[in-house]
Amino acid sequence: MATDYSKLPNISAQGTWTVSSTKHGFGIENLHDGNVETFWQSDGHQPHSISVQFPKRHQIHAVSLYLDIDKDESYTPCRVAICAGTNQYDKQLVKDEVFTNEPRGWVDFRLTDIDGPMLMAHFLHIEIPLNYENGKDVRVRMVRVLGPPPSEEKFRREHILPYTSQEFYMYESLR
Repeated sequence: MATDYSKLPNISAQGTWTVSSTKHGFGIENLHDGNVETFWQSDGHQPHSISVQFPKRHQIHAVSLYLDIDKDESYTPCRVAICAGTNQYDKQLVKDEVFTNEPRGWVDFRLTDIDGPMLMAHFLHIEIPLNYENGKDVRVRMVRVLGPPPSEEKFRREHILPYTSQEFYMYESLR
């Protein structure tokens, strides 16, 4: 069954966002303004990156990027790597994807396995090492970090084990 990413809760606003570089007038605020006509544009050496630090550990189901090769041409990413962890120093690669089709619209990156453990993280890092046509700077029009489907969150709330010790919480999920 395919996931309808538009129905997943957007948890982007719960984090603090940073980028590797920014071109004047095309800053990080454009990633969350709800307008696909605006964009963040990097200004520096590759790889370019977008990071989000959450104040508490979150269940992360997917990340969605709005990309448009027709408007952005060589500024469009053709490879995206996503890492997660508790901070920038212990992040682990969870997704590395080279696009087989030119992106036009939302590109969704599922970060959980079907029926597998939910990705739990404080820190998410989106790295863009390559662009189409060997472009140097990158443009991303919007980013969404998506939480678990409401049905899964309800299941976890209702079927939680009655353990409350520190040791239990340390080992409740796999990394």
